[in-house]
Amino acid sequence: MSKHKHTFCSKLLLCLLFVSYSLTSQVNYPTDSSFINTLTHADKNNLQQFLYSKIDTSITNFQNYFPRNTNGHLGMPSAPLYINYQSKALGFNLFTAPYQNDVISADDVKYYQTKGPYASLTGIAGSKQEQAFKLLFSNTFKNKLNITLGFNRYSGIGFYQSQQSFTNNFYTTSNYSSKNNRVGYYAYVLYNKVKHQENAGISNDTLFLENVSINKFLLPVNLKYAKRELRNTTFDFNPWFRLNKNEDSSSVLSHFIDYQFNYSGNYSKYTDANSGAESFYKVYYLDTVSTKDSTHWRTINNGLNYTLKINPIHTKLKIGYKNEINQVYQYLDSTFMNHIVNAGLYVSKNKYTGFVKANYVAQGSNQNDYSLEIGNCFSDKLPWVTMKNKGTIGFIVKFNASIEKRRPDFIFNNWVSNHYVWNNNFSPIDKQQALFSISTNDNRFDIGVVYQNVKNFIYFNELAVPEQTPIGIQNISAFIHKDVLLFKHLGINAKYNYQSSSYQAIISVPNHVINGALYYQGNLFKRALQIQIGFNAQYFSSFYGYAYMPMTNQYYVQTTKTVGDYPYVDFFLNARIKPVRIFVKIDHVTQGLLGGNYSLTPGYLQNDRAFKFGVNWLFFD
Repeated sequence: MSKHKHTFCSKLLLCLLFVSYSLTSQVNYPTDSSFINTLTHADKNNLQQFLYSKIDTSITNFQNYFPRNTNGHLGMPSAPLYINYQSKALGFNLFTAPYQNDVISADDVKYYQTKGPYASLTGIAGSKQEQAFKLLFSNTFKNKLNITLGFNRYSGIGFYQSQQSFTNNFYTTSNYSSKNNRVGYYAYVLYNKVKHQENAGISNDTLFLENVSINKFLLPVNLKYAKRELRNTTFDFNPWFRLNKNEDSSSVLSHFIDYQFNYSGNYSKYTDANSGAESFYKVYYLDTVSTKDSTHWRTINNGLNYTLKINPIHTKLKIGYKNEINQVYQYLDSTFMNHIVNAGLYVSKNKYTGFVKANYVAQGSNQNDYSLEIGNCFSDKLPWVTMKNKGTIGFIVKFNASIEKRRPDFIFNNWVSNHYVWNNNFSPIDKQQALFSISTNDNRFDIGVVYQNVKNFIYFNELAVPEQTPIGIQNISAFIHKDVLLFKHLGINAKYNYQSSSYQAIISVPNHVINGALYYQGNLFKRALQIQIGFNAQYFSSFYGYAYMPMTNQYYVQTTKTVGDYPYVDFFLNARIKPVRIFVKIDHVTQGLLGGNYSLTPGYLQNDRAFKFGVNWLFFD
């Protein structure tokens, strides 16, 4: 990874010069309130429309540019700290890679509509050669064709031995609609590349706990030469066509068909010279000299959908079919095919929106898997709550409920590698869950609760191998968030999460999570300069954090070491001068003051006190 060690400043300067020249953009904010409209890939599939997306010029939370990685370093794997209530698309899935903080998925895809060229450029630098670079450019040509480009790059050497990481994300999206809105398309391309060293954690962290001032590079690690590489390339093309010739206010019915093609190619590799790692590797199945585990898999989807739009009552009905082909190349090659049917009903009128959607695997390796989801949303105004210059504040009430039954991921049933081999036949997983929340439309307050019931849950046990429990597990989470500005200058941003499981031995997450910030906000130089200065903190209550197994790239349960019960406090200064936002930050200012057990994954310590700064520059035309 040494070849990537270019100076941050030179990269940033070159990119700024290039973007400013190519866009010939102005530094003034656009006066058009609808300058940018966005649509997520998920909402597009749910027949939603483009929504006004306010350009993010706020400096609130600007310093929190990445979520915390439990393995302690940007670009490294990260264990779940919250109960998982997310549902994957129905069909085949190999495994879930633990890089949710660093990679781009289909859920992150956004389509844009802009009134002119728009670009956002972000550069961040920190201790231990930590660097982050983010670029976004979008432009709509003749109000019909949009092209959006994005590029992210993260790297750093880490605070401990064998902790280097390097991540590249590239994505492009495009959407088009003809002049009469008769034909159009959506398309995107994603590319993710993650490379990092795997040290398997500190082998004897008591050396550090007894002497917090010890040089971190002197701490022994379990693996010195292990490396992990993950690559993903995804292409999605979705053309659509309106069957009826005209669509106007007098049209009662509109008919659409669309075709969706999706290709995803993936590669995962784990290598190690095995030198000095005999005590860590307990079993050798293939090679005692070196480990070279790799898995290739690709997915090809072809889908056809019909949509009926009933204009007077704002109702949409969608039915569709998808053929899914999955090919896995490990030590044994396998092919899996699924035929999936889906249907959805969407209603929107005045203050109410609602939907119901269903998916069913009619034939294939995941036959009889299904999912059913219903959702409702009601919004209105609070006439007794008003804010200066903002008028009456609105509230939003949401309710979602879902049931699903699905086959386990491939990794739970079949796996062949140098140190782990298993062949299982686990039962399908049953899951039911419901969510209820209330929030304000200014995003300053929200409260909610989520309930989940899971049967036949599968996890990695204390031996780091899959295990299934027939016991029904009940999970519940509640949250409350409040963002307020007192006396025009004192800002308080606080969020509290409570979560609990009826089987905490295998779903081990902190019961209490607190995120908060306290800062002073003001303006200088006749409001030309806006600043925020303060502290933000994060706290996880004590829990048995998941241990990490580098060979499988998965987390497993352990009951020997607790983590958490430690406040992470950062000092920050945020500033904005029109199109430019800047932050200066000192991470982990409490290091050495409250003990040395600041880890969220056993064997992996969070980073020490570190200085960081970042710049974001917006370009408009």
